[in-house]
Amino acid sequence: MGGPRLIAFDVNETLLSLDPIRANLEAMFGADPPMGEWFARLLHGSLIANTLDVFRPFGDIAAESLINLAARRGLLLRAEDAVEALAPMSELPPHPDVAEGIGRLAAAGFKMVALTNGSTKVANSQIENAGLDTILQGVISVDEVGRFKPDPAPYRHAANVMGADIADMMLVAAHDWDCAGAMAVGAQAVFVKRPGAIWGLPTPPPDKQVPDITTLATALGA
Repeated sequence: MGGPRLIAFDVNETLLSLDPIRANLEAMFGADPPMGEWFARLLHGSLIANTLDVFRPFGDIAAESLINLAARRGLLLRAEDAVEALAPMSELPPHPDVAEGIGRLAAAGFKMVALTNGSTKVANSQIENAGLDTILQGVISVDEVGRFKPDPAPYRHAANVMGADIADMMLVAAHDWDCAGAMAVGAQAVFVKRPGAIWGLPTPPPDKQVPDITTLATALGA
């Protein structure tokens, strides 16, 4: 399989750090907040939405997941407080390696887009605040197809919108389920092994695994 004509980057955790959300959850739950459990419940909610064909905004599912998580710990969390705790999602900072890595890939001529489960409005705000809007060629949200990753539709849609064959698209993500979803429809994938990111699926991981985006740039000759 040749190199990618299109690189599609997952956004949350892959390009952007969730540390501001972690800080708010620390205020809510104390030290060592249940970030992993919250994100897992968020993914669970999106998969249920796919299965039942009841697509809803990612932010709504995120808030509902946080309310549910609090209830499981005996805390009564109002909807407005959950929304406030997750408000930093629109302005998450990029990981330190992202600007250099994506800059090198752009200089090498790679076509790049963001492909996210987040809403169109939030995703555009994230990419702009991270200073990546002038480098990436597009921001593609699952809002456009009404199906959350790892459903096949978002990956196929991204390739189609950008005029690339699915086999020539490379999905870059710090989530095993996202990489697996892309590979299942014939795309290439790179697993970004951010701290705490572990391949936990029974299917084999992609051949390319990197610790950060600068290492990815080097691996792709940029």
